[in-house]
Amino acid sequence: MKRNYEALFGAFYERYFDFKSEGMSNAEALVCTSEAYFGVQKRGEMEKAVVVIAEGRIYLTHSKIFINSKEKIVNLLKDLDLEKLQLETTSDEYQDILERRDMVLDGIESIPVDRSPYARWYYNEMEKEVKNYFMEIIVNTNDASGIIEKIEERFDRECRSTRSENIVVKTTLAELLIRHSIKPENEFLSLKIELERFDMSEIGQQLTESEKFDLSIRIKEVLSKM
Repeated sequence: MKRNYEALFGAFYERYFDFKSEGMSNAEALVCTSEAYFGVQKRGEMEKAVVVIAEGRIYLTHSKIFINSKEKIVNLLKDLDLEKLQLETTSDEYQDILERRDMVLDGIESIPVDRSPYARWYYNEMEKEVKNYFMEIIVNTNDASGIIEKIEERFDRECRSTRSENIVVKTTLAELLIRHSIKPENEFLSLKIELERFDMSEIGQQLTESEKFDLSIRIKEVLSKM
């Protein structure tokens, strides 16, 4: 074995999950990981293949892929210099890498395409993240204002990042407060005003049409109960 390519796969995945543990979305964590390994790709054809395949395999677990990222991965994998790759790997490694490459090329075609350039939490992911964090909080406190403060603190970065993340956080928070009969007067009024003033056109391509439709229904239902 000329190089431990399995270790490189493992290191890439580990770095990705490190970024995830910092509270990043799937998309942002992968972008940061790819950028961190950009220099590694230039060391040789094996390194390039492993890094791009690892990135592609992680994308196969995501709900969407940014169109430019998809095109980049597909082009890089199709343009690999197989003669160089053979020289840099054993025959078993070479065949294994080709099988992984083909799996990525086949699977990536079925991932829905995201046309917004912002690396962010996607619609369902953002909703799930808020719900999970909310459930962690209410186990330790019943203070309504404290719960809202912790939610706003945890998702402050996301709410400042994109309009879609902001409104999904606020809508999900409102739903959870209503469901758990938590209605702090001042904070609840602030949420209500923000939801009432929200204009779906502000989202642009950050959400799909079906996601926008679902969000609009959720906002209407929340406002009817506030």
